[in-house]
Amino acid sequence: MMDNRERLARFEAVLADLAAENALVLQQLESLRAQGKVKTATYQQLTARKLALRSTLALFEERGLL
Repeated sequence: MMDNRERLARFEAVLADLAAENALVLQQLESLRAQGKVKTATYQQLTARKLALRSTLALFEERGLL
């Protein structure tokens, strides 16, 4: 069974992973935009992922965790 410290550490690791993925997705979108590739499937998939990450991170922010 996991104690509260371990649980908190895991929670914080997940939050850090989400924030890092969000930064990477934004960087990839910017790169594709600079190349004029905004109509590609990759761009559209990254845009969908960006929206999902933004929604998830917003929940944490609303609760004062970011």
